[in-house]
Amino acid sequence: MTWRVACIITVGSEITRGLIQDTNSNWLASRLNSLGVTVKRIISVPDDKSEIAWALKSCLEVSDIIVVTGGLGFTADDITLEAAAEALGVKLVFSSEALEMIKSRVRGEVTYQVKAAYIPEGSKPLYNRTGVSPGVHLVLSSKHIFFLPGVPSEMRTIFEDHVKPLLASTTYYSRTLLVRTRYSTETEVYRLLEPLKYKYTWVYFKTHAKTPVEVVVVIQANSLIELEERTRSLISDLEKTILIESLEYT
Repeated sequence: MTWRVACIITVGSEITRGLIQDTNSNWLASRLNSLGVTVKRIISVPDDKSEIAWALKSCLEVSDIIVVTGGLGFTADDITLEAAAEALGVKLVFSSEALEMIKSRVRGEVTYQVKAAYIPEGSKPLYNRTGVSPGVHLVLSSKHIFFLPGVPSEMRTIFEDHVKPLLASTTYYSRTLLVRTRYSTETEVYRLLEPLKYKYTWVYFKTHAKTPVEVVVVIQANSLIELEERTRSLISDLEKTILIESLEYT
């Protein structure tokens, strides 16, 4: 099974200065994982071209999906697309399709909002039905880069309307188990589970230091049949490896 790996980049000096809380990355990580996409990194950078460029290049090295939020507006510090174009070696070009999307969302004449119609060459604008600035989808060397507005409601709308259908075109299935053990120390459970982590590379284990210790297990598969088979196999090995008080599906 080939895993899809993603990085999330949130852009905004208001985030890195602690003026607002970044809720976008948490929501995106949850949605991506539900689609069978493993999130490798979450990075927050200020409205700075060099920082945005570094984040993009860094993420391109380790992932095939990148979701960037913030910096798509009309003010001077909205520089995400300009910085991305420079970093990725493409031109920032005018998109008549993006302009039509903007016109459909603006009452009266489009003036300063035209800035959002300039997108990286080769990319596609994504209609924003709850705001003005379109999202942008760029495919570069088989890697998918999505640029979404920083406003949470707009980001979520574009993700659900455009990003999710694309990522869901290859179906993945997942199941989460909550295992309550009979152990009082997390380190002991972690040590016992270590062989299973190497055996089941398609399973995510997370121990929680509660009394008794709990383990969250996420199983992923390409089909429902495969998911059932993997679940049965894993539970069988878990029962042989650790003392289990209870096990439930969440």
